[in-house]
Amino acid sequence: MRVKRFIGDTVAETMGKVKQELGSDAVILQTRQFKDGGFLGFFGKPKVEVMAAIEEEPVKKQISAKAMYPSNPYGARPESSLLREVAPQEAPSQTPRFLEKPQSTPQGESSLSKAREADDLETEILAMRKLLENMNRQLEGLEGEQVVWPVSLQKWADRLKEQGIRSKLIKRILRNVQQNVREEDWNEDHRVRACIKESIRQICVNTAAIQPGVRKPRVIALIGPTGVGKTTTIGKLAAGFSIVDKRRVALITADTYRVAAVEQLKTFGEIIGVPVEVVMTPSGLRDAIQRHEDKELVFIDTAGRSPHHELHMSELKSFLDKAQPDLTLLVMSAATQSADLAKIYQRFEPLTTHLIFTKLDETVGGGIILNLLEKTNLPVAYITNGQNVPDDIEVATPERLTRYILGEGDGRE
Repeated sequence: MRVKRFIGDTVAETMGKVKQELGSDAVILQTRQFKDGGFLGFFGKPKVEVMAAIEEEPVKKQISAKAMYPSNPYGARPESSLLREVAPQEAPSQTPRFLEKPQSTPQGESSLSKAREADDLETEILAMRKLLENMNRQLEGLEGEQVVWPVSLQKWADRLKEQGIRSKLIKRILRNVQQNVREEDWNEDHRVRACIKESIRQICVNTAAIQPGVRKPRVIALIGPTGVGKTTTIGKLAAGFSIVDKRRVALITADTYRVAAVEQLKTFGEIIGVPVEVVMTPSGLRDAIQRHEDKELVFIDTAGRSPHHELHMSELKSFLDKAQPDLTLLVMSAATQSADLAKIYQRFEPLTTHLIFTKLDETVGGGIILNLLEKTNLPVAYITNGQNVPDDIEVATPERLTRYILGEGDGRE
């Protein structure tokens, strides 16, 4: 087993050295970053160190396990057999008792002892090989599928990762850059950025805003978990359509769990001149919709539901079955963890026709949106980025979503 340390300025450069000298079969034992030079730890140049190993032809003579395993980067303690070092016969006083040899041994026993030692050594080598393979698999599991990007593209991979975009999508986006931008132009930031934005825009292409009804009201229900801003969002939509677009609008709330929110919505309706009804049952919801046949838009505010609570989801479905909305908008917070957002979407998706992403002003990176849109065919209707009514809501467009995802200002045009 040959072990060697490699040092470079970047991960890509260092991994390239490993592959060039040890080949693609090399196993990575340890990676770390450090600063070289500088003064008192400051102003040093960032460096990357990679400890790698490659298996060579096993030898039949005794060798030190310690020499083949010079460091223990993961803090794990291998089995004692891997740590043994066969001591020279010249220093019997320092030799562990289980390795001490008798002063006089018959010829047959001596040969048998040597054979056993050779077998033990072979066993140690095999055990070490298995240990290194396990370590390499663990490293791959932690880091995922590693891609060594050229230096000119690595900075873009880092930026996309900072925005919360998952590794699989980063790979897809940068592969597209490699295919559509000439290699000599990879250092031209404006060319690479344009290609990246187009790749993201293609994933965000499915958008569709609300349109009022013509001969009968268009009924629109907002659903989603608690705390994502459904009531605030429905207020923004109602104010925008009634005050700005001069449409006939009605509000119906089935969120009877939050008395204060209901009273707040009633007060808001009085201010903007929009009728607000409170319903307690699914049949009451159907009756309320029928009372507003003269409206162009009827918005339904539902109670926040836990996607993990079967009874809550069943209650929501019973309200929607009676309402028969034309559109059902799933409201999700962009400040949610990516894994949680995926679970929320999966639970509500059978009831959903459109998506709304809220609280974009509360998240550093919008990559969480891209991660979800890559997995769904549902259109995005709106995005919100603040508490101001009705200003902080925008119609979703591929270009606007792309700017938010890349963290370019507030996404406004």
